[in-house]
Amino acid sequence: MHLMIPHAGALDEAARHAFGALPLPNLTAQLARLSPAETWGSDEFSPHPPHHLALAALHGQLQPSAAAWSLDADATLAWALMTPVHLAVGTDGVDVLPPAALSLSESDAARFAAVLQELWPENEGWQWRLLDATRWTIGHATALEGLSAASIERAAGRPIEPWLPDSRVLRRWQNEAQMLLHGHALNMEREARGEHAINSVWIGDIGRSNGQPLDVSVDARLTEPLLNGDLAAWAEAWQRLDAGPLAGELTSLTLCGERFARRFTTQPLSLLERLKRRLKTPDVAAILEAL
Repeated sequence: MHLMIPHAGALDEAARHAFGALPLPNLTAQLARLSPAETWGSDEFSPHPPHHLALAALHGQLQPSAAAWSLDADATLAWALMTPVHLAVGTDGVDVLPPAALSLSESDAARFAAVLQELWPENEGWQWRLLDATRWTIGHATALEGLSAASIERAAGRPIEPWLPDSRVLRRWQNEAQMLLHGHALNMEREARGEHAINSVWIGDIGRSNGQPLDVSVDARLTEPLLNGDLAAWAEAWQRLDAGPLAGELTSLTLCGERFARRFTTQPLSLLERLKRRLKTPDVAAILEAL
């Protein structure tokens, strides 16, 4: 089994401190048994998180297609992940609140999606699929071709400016969505309940599927708490990972941070190498900090 863990490490000093105090015996044992292999990624400013780059490489694709991989995608269409968001305007600029901060139910998500379908209508060739309350996909044969944008996982919880798309088309779509949602009755209902208005959408993770099946299990339970800045929940999720999937027999383990994704695999070892492994415990904190 090949297990991939997105957001296994973080650059935030508080996150590193939270991780440093965790006892993770099964992760330690896996890293003592497996050998370093491929590394993907560059830096924390890349529009695509490292686990998307790793998945692209494993799919045999040059560019990530996270939206297409999220469903049994029609390969004749290009797909984009559309995420409903709240843009919080402050004195220092505009921040993209993490999607979980919306507390959006699936029924309300369907109502908002129905409103936005006016901008991407089915009679013009658009296809819509709602994966869950905050992950929607839109597909089209030609309209998304050549477009690229940062993943919501890069922008969530951060100032919007560095992650805005260069594409005029994507910016126009975002502006049109903002105008359509401004003052909408659905948002008035949310604000009356003390909830954040959905005042924009994020369109990213654009691409096509090549139809190539992938033998990798992606366990993304660390993503939401880290994007929300909930380090206690992130640490608890790490402990559940260690007691669950990491306790199994793995042939490969890919750990992903904000800059790099690094794969560890089973490889033949000499007797001397096996003895060295037994005598030296891997520095798990240092491995994850390097991501």
